[in-house]
Amino acid sequence: MVTSRTYQDKYFKQDKNSILRAAQGFVEPQFLKHWVEYAIECFHANENPLGLEDDFILHLKSIENYDTAFLRDLYELLAAIYRLKKGNNQLEFIWDGRSHYEVYAESWKDEFDKWLDYFCNLPEFYRAIIKICVLKQGTSSKFLFYAMRRIILTHFNVELGRNKMIKSA
Repeated sequence: MVTSRTYQDKYFKQDKNSILRAAQGFVEPQFLKHWVEYAIECFHANENPLGLEDDFILHLKSIENYDTAFLRDLYELLAAIYRLKKGNNQLEFIWDGRSHYEVYAESWKDEFDKWLDYFCNLPEFYRAIIKICVLKQGTSSKFLFYAMRRIILTHFNVELGRNKMIKSA
């Protein structure tokens, strides 16, 4: 049974879309696994475009279980940024019979995939994810986490105050 994590109450003043937050929490385990798999794909595309298989590549391919705990807080940050930038309409009518929960989860997946495409093509991102989540070499995980968080916040032009998000001009 998959359980969703409880997120921090509010990341910004208008962070009131509880349906969207619940949908993001529910799909988190699948999205984290997808994030790691996509980082591995980007590693292969950027670092091994010829598809040569040395000892490292064979070892990387042999690993099936990923430790996604490193990505949880980054996922929560991306989810909050999505709610800040895109999740402001809680009263829209949905005419195709789906629930708000389903629509929000689908639109979050679409946007998350776009963001993954951008971030996972950065060498510092896919290398950090492979190092921590796949190879489980977490000696400098805190440094890598803060570097990745800084890249995310800079990309979206957002500052993180004392547990609150501030949209920069």
